[in-house]
Amino acid sequence: MGAMNPISSCGAPTRRALLALALVTFPATLAAQEASAPARTPDVHFVPTAVEVVRAMLGAAKVNKQDVVYDLGCGDGRLVITAVKRYGARRGVCVDIDPVRIKESRQNADTAGVAKQIEFMNADLFETDLSEATVVTLYLLPMLNVRLRPKLFRELEPGTRVVSNSFDMGEWKADSTINVKNDGGFSSFAYYWRVPADVAGTWKVAAPGVPGGSYSMKLEQRFQEVTGTAEVDGQAVALVDEKLKGDSLSFTLRDGSRATRLTGTVDGAKMSGTMSGGQAKGKAWTATRTLKGKRQELVDSTGLGQ
Repeated sequence: MGAMNPISSCGAPTRRALLALALVTFPATLAAQEASAPARTPDVHFVPTAVEVVRAMLGAAKVNKQDVVYDLGCGDGRLVITAVKRYGARRGVCVDIDPVRIKESRQNADTAGVAKQIEFMNADLFETDLSEATVVTLYLLPMLNVRLRPKLFRELEPGTRVVSNSFDMGEWKADSTINVKNDGGFSSFAYYWRVPADVAGTWKVAAPGVPGGSYSMKLEQRFQEVTGTAEVDGQAVALVDEKLKGDSLSFTLRDGSRATRLTGTVDGAKMSGTMSGGQAKGKAWTATRTLKGKRQELVDSTGLGQ
């Protein structure tokens, strides 16, 4: 008797079983191969941030034990690792589209003993939910910062701190510029912002103690810059010196020789705070938005926003 053919002797049922096994295992193998390469070509090449710049950025943002720090395009993870280990951040999130960088970040966090406090996301930063962040750090390119800008305004809470190494945000002017000198005397720059609350629109202001007591106020906004007008009983009242910092808004109502400063906190469509100046000193004021205003700077090239 000749040698048996091991394949033909398996019979049809066994061949079907092998085929089914191949169909099950092939997608898993393919997925593993895909996980080892970026979903698309990274937008920037990894350039590590100097240690002194890392510390200056996190110091400017006043990172503390309550913060959740996201680094978008995290590279080797040094910003998030430093935020957790040196500044005591509650949690950190490393986001990078390159799995090699994520692997390196995880290894560095393990070495630093902080891996359990950090989440590692092999993901596209433009598709990552940022709503949990209280601090966002960047080292991208100018065009990417500008492209990212509407997403930051849509997803981050007012007052969230944003720090970018080397590059600004175009028309969104930085609240401050950080000048870092290295041991050789050369300067590096970073830029710091606080996400401003959305205050554009028409507001009804109740300010007991101020002549008129109830005002209609219309605010126009572009990033953190705010201008406005006010009136009481159909008569214009000067509204000047508007300042918006994160979720804090202050302005002065001037009626003739009387000037009252209102300072408060923005919470969605409501504001509340206290007044200073004249008989209104120390009294509370409130405001409710009756009509939301448009903000063109929140609309990106896809038409998303608002």
